This record gives sequence, structure tokens and C-alpha cells, in this order.
Amino acid sequence: MDHIKVLKRAWEILKHYRVLWIFGILLALTTASAGGGQSNYRTSSDESPPEWNYQIPEGSEIQGEIEAFVRSLVEGLQPRVGLFIFIGIAILLIGLTLFIISRIVRYVSETSLIRMVDDYEETGERYTFRQGWKLGWSRAAWRLFLINLVIDLPIAVVFLCFILLAFSPLLLWGVGNLFAGVIGVVSTIGFAFLIIFFGVIVATVVTLLKRFFFRVCVLEEAGVRAAIREGFAFVKENWKDVGLMWLITVGINIGWPILMIPVVLILFAIGALLGGGVGLLVRGLAGLVLGNGAAWIVAGVVGLPIFVLVLSVPLVFLGGLKQVFLSSTWTLTYRELRALERLESQPVLESPAEPGLA
Repeated sequence: MDHIKVLKRAWEILKHYRVLWIFGILLALTTASAGGGQSNYRTSSDESPPEWNYQIPEGSEIQGEIEAFVRSLVEGLQPRVGLFIFIGIAILLIGLTLFIISRIVRYVSETSLIRMVDDYEETGERYTFRQGWKLGWSRAAWRLFLINLVIDLPIAVVFLCFILLAFSPLLLWGVGNLFAGVIGVVSTIGFAFLIIFFGVIVATVVTLLKRFFFRVCVLEEAGVRAAIREGFAFVKENWKDVGLMWLITVGINIGWPILMIPVVLILFAIGALLGGGVGLLVRGLAGLVLGNGAAWIVAGVVGLPIFVLVLSVPLVFLGGLKQVFLSSTWTLTYRELRALERLESQPVLESPAEPGLA
């Protein structure tokens, strides 16, 4: 297979078939994962400055004011407990609804991208967004979700069991022996590194296999089990070409963040100028009628969303283009390898004998 030809064709499709950009952006929005770290700052009483160890004398006026404030706060919240419960349930339902919608958009967009690129290569026809959405709104999209569920759920359970086993040596602290406790900690750290190592390998292999499970499911209209079985056999049969294309896409994924560094810096500067400028303007106007603290809060409420939009919207757009390119690359790879398989499976016809040689 000519891998460079496939990449060039995927680039041409990205440039000229712009309706795909919308589905790529939807896919980027619904597959992006953001993680936030939490840091807990702790100080012991010996390391804390003197003021942190200050104890309010019992019966003092300050203690009485604090108790009165807490009592009034509790008494004020008690009649509204039902309202808080209602708000909590409403937030939970809204979050669940948004999650379901995002899953629908994710799998419909994935299916649309695969089918639209395949049809474009087969017939040269370009679909509108509405036509592309109808292509994605199908049983195939539901089957893609089931493929993910059937594969990811058992893997998650297995790794959860390994994680519990990895932390089990910490129980050695319960024997009251310092040496045994240290051995338990070291063992847990070693097992954790092994789990992370194998987890990365498993995630890489499974992600690669899923690309072909999805395409067998969508393009061959196969069921869940058939798509997994045939997709695995397809990758096994063409592992050299698939592996080389995977290495190329790994290079793209590694180079992408590097290319985005100057873009992020430029967007950060523009967002800071626009958001900060508007925030300072609002701060000046709000300061005429509000206090200093309230004015800064209003400025932050107005300026921060502007900064976030300036930074995130272009990045989501570029991420959508990347999704289109990679999805098209894998669809074209699947088509190319399928075509080669069909050519190899065709019987070779013997050329007719020349007159006089029979």
C-alpha cells in the first residue's frame, strides 16, 4: 500500500470537502477529555506559623458571635433543604442529559465521517450537513457505542482488579512492623508502574483495533460481534501496512502539540488583551456604582469568558480539522487494503494460446 498517497488523498479531502469540518468539530467536542489536578496543602502544628495555632478562648465575645452566625445560617438553610435537594437533582438530570446528547453526537459524527468519505471516494458525491447527519443517524452509530461498551467495560473491570491487587501490599502496615510496611509501599509503587505501563500498551492496541472494528461495522454493515471478529482478522492479515500507518499517525499526534505551542501563545496573548481590556473597562464603569471588590468581580465575570472563548474556539476548530484528517486517513487505509485483498483473491486468468502453438 502507498501510505504517502493515502495521506495526500486525506489532505485533499480535508481541503475540498468542508462539510466534514462540522462533523470533525462535533467529534472533537465530544471526545475531548479534560482532567484537573487537585492539590492538598497540609501543615502540621509544629510547622504552622503561630497565628494558625491560635485558639479562641471559650466564652469570649468572638466565639459567641461565631456561634450566633452559624446558628442563624443553619436556621436560615433548614427551610430551604427541599429546594437544595431539588436543585441538586435538577443539576444531576441536566448533566446526565448532556452526557447522553454528547454520546449521540459523538457516534453519529463518527459514522457520518466514515460513510461520507467512503461515498465520496466511491461516487465523488458530496453531501450536505443534513444528508451527512442522516447517514450517521443509523444502527451503525448504535453499534459503535456497543463495540466500545463491549470492549471497554471488561478491560476497565480487569484493570480495577489489578489496581486493587496493587494496593493490597499496603495492608502490611497493619501488622505493626515498619519493615513490612516499607516493603508494602515499595511493592505498591512497583505494581502501579507495571499497571500504567501495560495500561498504555493495551489502550494503544485497543484504540488501533477499534478504528477497523468501526469501519467494518459501518462500511460492511456488520453486527457488533462480526465487526470485532472481522476487524481483528483484517488487522492481523495486514499488520505491516496497518502498523506503518499507525506509526505515521503517532508522529502526527506527537507533532501536533508542538505545532500548537505558538498558536496557543498567540491566542493566549490575544485573549488576555481582549478579555483583560474589556474587564478593565467594565471595572471602571462598575466602580462608579459598586464597591471596589464587587467591581472586580463583575470585571472577572465579563472578561474571563471572553478570554476562554478566544483561546478555546480556534483550538476546537483546529482539533476538528485534525479529527477529519485522521478519520479520513483510516477510512482510506481500510478501503485501500480491502481493494488489495479483492485483487489478490481474484483468480488469475490464463492468456489464450497463440495460433499455431496449440
